[in-house]
Amino acid sequence: MIGTRHTIWKRPVARRGFVDGEYQDGELRGCTFIAGKRGMGKTTEMGRLLSACSGGVIFFDALSRHDSVLKGYKIVSQPGELENYLRANAGRRFRVLYQPRSGSLEQHFQAVCTVVRAFGWMIFGIDELDMLCGPQWGDSRMCPEFYHLVNYGRHCRVSMLATARRPMSVARGFTSQCLEMRLFGMTERTDLRYFEDYIGKDDASRLATLDKYQFLHWSGDGPAKLCGGRR
Repeated sequence: MIGTRHTIWKRPVARRGFVDGEYQDGELRGCTFIAGKRGMGKTTEMGRLLSACSGGVIFFDALSRHDSVLKGYKIVSQPGELENYLRANAGRRFRVLYQPRSGSLEQHFQAVCTVVRAFGWMIFGIDELDMLCGPQWGDSRMCPEFYHLVNYGRHCRVSMLATARRPMSVARGFTSQCLEMRLFGMTERTDLRYFEDYIGKDDASRLATLDKYQFLHWSGDGPAKLCGGRR
């Protein structure tokens, strides 16, 4: 029972560099997935993880709504503007919030993925990844630019953090590469079954009982741990 494995969350000592074959900054290394219903604490945990990073961060704000959460970030809305900003801040600590306020969301995402790959050495955050995956991209359900980052991003020193409300709509090719997941409360049966392969049937069933800000932390090396709680 996970109720007996409640963990008081303590922030690890932040470190940055190439660790065990992946780019790491703070607590983030490789691909990390945060999933759960709206209002359960995903955004709060996302902001905490990004605030612990000491290097560069680009966050793709699919719904253009996180400027009040990610305060102090440079807001850009065009790929050219993003590229110019990164060139001017090469080697520095940067925080960029990309908000695609007009035009095709998919084209913005493809362009940003291309820029991230070109510059490297950063954490790439993506909000509502389920909006950006789908059958229009063929069997992978990911645009080619994102597919490359998921499978080969470590070679350009890029690690990723993605959030989603509907995990079933996220490409399995992404979740299969995740080194860890932070799973908040959810009740949809198909979503619970989706995570059984990762955390087991018993723990997956407990996702429906989690309070706000509680989450199951899965890192692939044992049972999921119950973390978080009221703040």
